[in-house]
Amino acid sequence: MKGETILSKRSRILYIDKDILYAQIENYLALSRDLGETWEPLAVELAPGIKSYSRLHNRLMRRSLHCAEILDDGSMALTGKGAIYKLDKDRKALQNTFSIMRGSRPLNLSQNQSGALYWGEYFRNPERQEVNIYGSFDRAQSWSVVYAFGPKQIRHIHGVFCDPYDDKIWITTGDEDNESAIWRTDYQFRDMEKITGGNQQARALQLAFDQDYVYFGTDTPFETNHIFRINRNTAKIEKIISVDTSIYWWCRVGKWLFFSTAVESSRVNRARYVSVWGSPDGQDWGCVLKFKKDCWQMKYFQTGQVLFPQGENLTGHIFYTPLAVEGDQSLQRLKIDDLG
Repeated sequence: MKGETILSKRSRILYIDKDILYAQIENYLALSRDLGETWEPLAVELAPGIKSYSRLHNRLMRRSLHCAEILDDGSMALTGKGAIYKLDKDRKALQNTFSIMRGSRPLNLSQNQSGALYWGEYFRNPERQEVNIYGSFDRAQSWSVVYAFGPKQIRHIHGVFCDPYDDKIWITTGDEDNESAIWRTDYQFRDMEKITGGNQQARALQLAFDQDYVYFGTDTPFETNHIFRINRNTAKIEKIISVDTSIYWWCRVGKWLFFSTAVESSRVNRARYVSVWGSPDGQDWGCVLKFKKDCWQMKYFQTGQVLFPQGENLTGHIFYTPLAVEGDQSLQRLKIDDLG
């Protein structure tokens, strides 16, 4: 792709705050004020559960930071293997504020406009025990259960998302037909409404919001996957486009919306390339980037995917990190104007 720039290797993009980037660069947390050209260290020594010694060691041991939120005191909350962390700016270190006992980490972390933080448990859960949503109301210093899905109700939580346009929380769950659903509730978790569910076309990881629609891509190994959107006014669910494998991650750059697929082991999802699908208006979609799966076995060295930063991106560039595909664990940048 014309204009594609590799900024750094053995890196993972985490967050963007308008035009400031946050990333894990090898074994430290850093920020960039010049679109990734140079980096300033924020945490110079990561915890043992995050620290890795090579790209393959990182993939094998799942040792990296995963997602982040900027807090109103200028600090950060982050997820990593086995823990939720808070950045101690004075010590330039990460403080473990919650040790995760079930699963390795949640798949997302979300913050509402009042500064409350939420995440949901993601673990194998073969016995279908109850599954918790945790919240923090003191800038990630402490965590407590704010809601629990009952036994046999779901397998695990894919994501908890604070709607930036109203006072609601949306939740995605999986994995069997009766467990796959998109839910909506208020910040008190008083009324848990199932927006859609009961089949694999309601099995989603992440949700993308704008004023008119809520977008999602399906994550099923059993059926053809699609990008959908939910009309906020009518609650109508519209199938927009079919894709060749499961959808994992999303980001927004200005008016552009992007979803990335994953190379995974499935009789239905047989693609050997990760695709990044983009749309300038939410209606017309096209494949804008492709990455070939590398030679390393997925069971141990992870499925092929492309990671995006959380946060608001006003740079006019899309930032991303390929994982387990060509360009593995490099931080890359592409100017939106070069998409055509």
